Amino acid sequence: MLESLKSNSSGISKKYTFILAIIWTVLILISIAWNIYQTHKETEEKARIEARTIFEHNMAYRRWNTMHGGIYAPVTEKNQPNPYIVDPNRDVTTTNGMKLTLINPFRMTKQAYELLKEISPMSAINRTVSLHSLNPDNEPDEWERKALIEFEKGHGETSEITTINNEPYMRVLKPYITVDGCLKCHGFQGYKVGDIRGGMSIAIPMKPYYESEARTRNIIVVTHLLIWFVGIGGIVMLTQNIKRQQQRIAESESKFRTLSEFAHDWEYWVKENMEIVFMSPSCEHITGYAKEEFLKNPHLLCDIVHPEDKAVCHVHMKDFMAPQHEEMEFRIITKDGNVKWLSHVCGPIYVDNKFLGRRVSNRDISDRKKLEEQLIQSQKMESLGLLAGGIAHDFNNLLTAITGYSSMLQESLDDGSEKNKRYVQHVLNAAEKAQNLTSSLLTFSRKQIIKPSIIHLNEVIKNVSGILNRLIGEDIELRLKFSDVELPVFGDANQIEQVVMNLATNARDAMPAGGVLSIETTPVMLDPEYVEAYGARPGKYMMISISDTGMGIDKKDMAHIFDPFYTTKEKGKGTGLGLSMVYGIIKQHDGFINVYSEKSIGTTFKIYIPVTADMEDIRKEIVEHKPEQDFRGNETILIAEDEESVREFLKDILDAYGYKTIIAVDGEDAIAKYKEYKDAVDMVMLDVVMPKKNGKEVYHFIKGMDPDIKTLFISGYTQDILTSKGIYEEGLEFIAKPLEIQGLMNKIRSILDNQS
Repeated sequence: MLESLKSNSSGISKKYTFILAIIWTVLILISIAWNIYQTHKETEEKARIEARTIFEHNMAYRRWNTMHGGIYAPVTEKNQPNPYIVDPNRDVTTTNGMKLTLINPFRMTKQAYELLKEISPMSAINRTVSLHSLNPDNEPDEWERKALIEFEKGHGETSEITTINNEPYMRVLKPYITVDGCLKCHGFQGYKVGDIRGGMSIAIPMKPYYESEARTRNIIVVTHLLIWFVGIGGIVMLTQNIKRQQQRIAESESKFRTLSEFAHDWEYWVKENMEIVFMSPSCEHITGYAKEEFLKNPHLLCDIVHPEDKAVCHVHMKDFMAPQHEEMEFRIITKDGNVKWLSHVCGPIYVDNKFLGRRVSNRDISDRKKLEEQLIQSQKMESLGLLAGGIAHDFNNLLTAITGYSSMLQESLDDGSEKNKRYVQHVLNAAEKAQNLTSSLLTFSRKQIIKPSIIHLNEVIKNVSGILNRLIGEDIELRLKFSDVELPVFGDANQIEQVVMNLATNARDAMPAGGVLSIETTPVMLDPEYVEAYGARPGKYMMISISDTGMGIDKKDMAHIFDPFYTTKEKGKGTGLGLSMVYGIIKQHDGFINVYSEKSIGTTFKIYIPVTADMEDIRKEIVEHKPEQDFRGNETILIAEDEESVREFLKDILDAYGYKTIIAVDGEDAIAKYKEYKDAVDMVMLDVVMPKKNGKEVYHFIKGMDPDIKTLFISGYTQDILTSKGIYEEGLEFIAKPLEIQGLMNKIRSILDNQS
């Protein structure tokens, strides 16, 4: 156990190490991305600042030129008079004959940048542009035109990264504002002071900036990589320390965990004021209530006690500080409404001679109690059988003499003694009824001679169907449903017919106003847990189900319905041996009967008779009688079943039919599995009663996530439990245990295909 805890601690430590490493890596990656992004934005801003600086310098030079009304320079090949300057003093001649021409701000900056381009091919580009230019060189390109239009709307600076000659440039365009000095050359165009007459376009090459940015980016990556390695080392050291601490905690708590967490019995420690100091998790398995519910409401310990046992429990716990309390047994009502028997043992807890409360241990003995009741009932039935058999044997000896001598007396009477003959005939008729009565007693005691052979129940029921129609009358509908797969049984056909006739007669009497009588056959595979309560062998059985929609049987009568001479019918309308005879016949065939009845709803008798073939013959029979319908599929089915044997059976049979399965062991596990695989699940199969959350609670949770989810409920509980769970009220799909393969696969295929 301790090694398991250490292994678990190691697994948790590795899990946390992995999670922290992932988080740290993500943070480093985010930091790298953010720093690279910021560096890129800063690179662009640096280029933009350079363009603005160049603009300001250019504007200063141009204003200087404007302030002096332009400057004169000698006329040369490269400095020809500017035809776009409208000024009578544009060209002058000095006293020594040198010709000078006026250079305005535009030409000055243009000539300066032409010189700069000769020095540096990747230098900044400077252009003066206008929507109403005089000089074709001032015509704007498409990007500049859009910016100039925005200027006229009142917008200011425009900047953007664009491509010039296949190289990236930061382009900045700022507006020209007309000043007094500008009117000398441009006044004739109608400009006034303050007008926007165009703009200066500055283009800064980005290649040097991007090269610098790449170097900075590499430094960021290398720096963060080093930081990442340091952080990973710290995480490993931290988780190793946590792992060692967890192992120390696991070692110190291992014994307590063994006794409390894994105890099957329900253990708790309670103080005199009903304060709960400790509650074992097994309380939920036994009572259905979680330990948090008990801790929140300690009086729940008394509230769940069965009303008939509350007084006994009160007396038991009255002397709370008594050193010794005798072991006792009482019933509780679980959260889902079931009744369970508990074996209760408690003792005082003293520490340093101080009384700290009582330690209580409750063991679920419901199965033992059920077996005890079944054993008592079985012993009673066996005793009644022996008694009935003995009485019938001796009574038959007496009847032999009565009928023999009566027959001789009848033959010896002369023709004139018709009155006496009639009297003797009454005696013979009564003797015949007595013989039928003894025959029923022998059947109940399982001493009746039967003539068994290999029979098929479908054929047996078909043979009596005509008689049944006449027997039950026109106001009762007879519904027969025969299994497509029928396995042979070893029995007496006449006796089985008698069983069906007796149960049909009882059903007719239970439906005086009419109703429905349903008879169905089906093969089933019964597991050891199911047949244990009936003292039968596990394996393959043929089942006959006989149901009516009659008045039902009172619960107080259910325990006695197979007792000889017990009847609920009016005096003179029943011998009380009909069901006793049915019980005896089925027992003599090594079978058993399961009965469910509910007042005003009806009664169902399920008769199980073992098949006679071995497994190879069974497989052959199934193949030979395999229906034309194909129940195979490839859908994914979530199975929620707390009984391991049933869970494994469902998985194996569904896998055999091509389905994919996801297994859950209780209600909470079912919800977790559905959350994990919800996109893959086509259908859910839910046991009605499960630990932690029952099938109905799981169904409502899943339905909240997928209103169209296909669902099949399964249960081995009786219909009263299913009714309390709301399965029948909501008309949900349901199939009862023990599960019959063909019926189960047919139901699954029907639900998946949306068939009714």
